[in-house]
Amino acid sequence: MAFIISADDIKKGLPGYDPEHSDVLHRESARLADKDFEKALKTRQEKKVILMSGGTASGKTEYVSAFLAKKNVIVFDGTLPTLEGAKIKIKKAMKCGKKVEIHGVMPDDLLIAFIAFLNRDRKFPPEHFFRTHSTCRKTLLEIARDMPDLTIRIFFSESIINKQQIDTRFTELTIPNRGALIEYLEQNQYTENELKQMQGLL
Repeated sequence: MAFIISADDIKKGLPGYDPEHSDVLHRESARLADKDFEKALKTRQEKKVILMSGGTASGKTEYVSAFLAKKNVIVFDGTLPTLEGAKIKIKKAMKCGKKVEIHGVMPDDLLIAFIAFLNRDRKFPPEHFFRTHSTCRKTLLEIARDMPDLTIRIFFSESIINKQQIDTRFTELTIPNRGALIEYLEQNQYTENELKQMQGLL
């Protein structure tokens, strides 16, 4: 079974947690998740670390549950917002003898993802959606350029409404080489304002 570290799960156990104001404890839960990650690297026997990347409500948690939960890996379920933070995690994992992969999840339809974000129990300001979907793509591109030997896998998430239930399906992007990955990521960069324009908010 995977050892999964999630700031969202940690947040639910913090004193004063209120899903209507989930953003209040975001910084503290992220700090604790980083601390748990460092401890896991030193004490867990799993040989592989998977860092998740993707904006909020992109389907990362569903992907982890469907494809990684039963694997013998350490999973850090986050958005991977900065190159600096990603490199710190990668270097610490490698120093502990772990193999590292990044699995990026991108919603097939950003509008559906935004609607899902607005209807989640955990509430954040809309800016959180646009910021995380912009920064995670920027970080992935920077890692692809700066760390050519690191495995990066991209998965598209598609929400399927079936009998009043929403199922999420995942399709992996076929990438023939590093150059093709970088080209794809370059073509799919968005600023926060561009994402707002896509949702008709600007």
